[in-house]
Amino acid sequence: MASNIEAKLTAADQTLAFTLSWFVAERMPNRADQKLFVGILNDVLPFISEDHPIMRPMIAPAHGLIQSIGAGELGSGWAHYDASAAIAKFARWRAGRSNEVFQNERGSE
Repeated sequence: MASNIEAKLTAADQTLAFTLSWFVAERMPNRADQKLFVGILNDVLPFISEDHPIMRPMIAPAHGLIQSIGAGELGSGWAHYDASAAIAKFARWRAGRSNEVFQNERGSE
C-alpha cells in the first residue's frame, strides 16, 4: 500500500475504524460484545495498513483494548481515551475527503 494519506483504505482498515468507533460509542458493552470486539480486532490487526498515516494511530489503541478486556477491565479509561483520539483523527480526515468529493460533485451539476 502507498505510504501517503491518499492511499485507499482496505477492508481490514475500515473494519478496525468501525470496531474502535463502536467501542468508543458503546461505553459499557456486555461480555459478549467485548468478546466480539477482541475477536474482530485480533482478526484484522495483522492486515492493517501500518504505513497509512491515519491507520497507524489506531493500532496501539486496538492492542490496548484487547489487553484491557483480556485483563477484565472492560476497556480501561486510557484504552477508551486513546481509541477516541484515534477515531477523532480518522473522522476528521474522512469528513474532509468526503467533503472534497461532495464539492466536486456539486460543482459539476
